[in-house]
Amino acid sequence: MRPEDIIPPFLRKFKHHIVGKVRFHEVDSFGVVHNIVYFYWCEVAQTEYFENLGYVINKETFSKELPLMKVHNEIDYFSPLRLGDTYRVLTRISWLKNSSFEYQNVILDEKHSPCAFSKSVLVYLNPKTLTSEPLPKRFLELVRIFEGGDVQHLKGVNGPE
Repeated sequence: MRPEDIIPPFLRKFKHHIVGKVRFHEVDSFGVVHNIVYFYWCEVAQTEYFENLGYVINKETFSKELPLMKVHNEIDYFSPLRLGDTYRVLTRISWLKNSSFEYQNVILDEKHSPCAFSKSVLVYLNPKTLTSEPLPKRFLELVRIFEGGDVQHLKGVNGPE
């Protein structure tokens, strides 16, 4: 993804966001946010996305009720954030397959300029065998309702199933 691709029609697909402020422990000696911190922010936003769908987040949510394993992460960095900056992390589920789905995140600065874009693929697992299983119908319905027509349901496509 390039920053010029992150335009208003694309941003309107994101129906969830969190807001934060860059803290001292998130920056390097130059006061710039360390690259791994962007992944942490995306994780927080993704967890809050689940709360927004109606899941109660507790110590068993992602081990028993919704056992998910992240199998892919990627990020493109566009411009740095610095100590004290405020930011917004936009989150959406862009596609669903039989047992996996993709999160997309856009991180914007306080002027709404894109700083980073990330994608993560998660797989629904049987917690005993650690093998993939079909996503629960409740989850699929909650995502379809929340995302509306902006989520693709992919079938017969190769990928991390």
